[in-house]
Amino acid sequence: MKAYKHLVKHALAKGHTISVWDGEEWQVSHSTKYQKIIEAIESVEEANVVIRLATGGERIGWAQVIPYGLEDDETVVDYICSEFMENWWEEYEKSGTI
Repeated sequence: MKAYKHLVKHALAKGHTISVWDGEEWQVSHSTKYQKIIEAIESVEEANVVIRLATGGERIGWAQVIPYGLEDDETVVDYICSEFMENWWEEYEKSGTI
């Protein structure tokens, strides 16, 4: 599974919201709709994904995503070092998709 799809599923499963910046606008803002989030990410060559707590809106994660032309585990090309993101990466590694 592509890393960015795993990240989106992981965040939504934890009850968080996701916003997608496409370089010009927020295509998706504070969303919990998997398909809309993925469509926004895949509509551009590079997207920034912001993950927030559903309650209070505190930012707990950020990732730069390139959905095409990379190996699945490389599609999240950069991310902020936070507890949430580190936990996600550990889960992704354990998932056996790398």
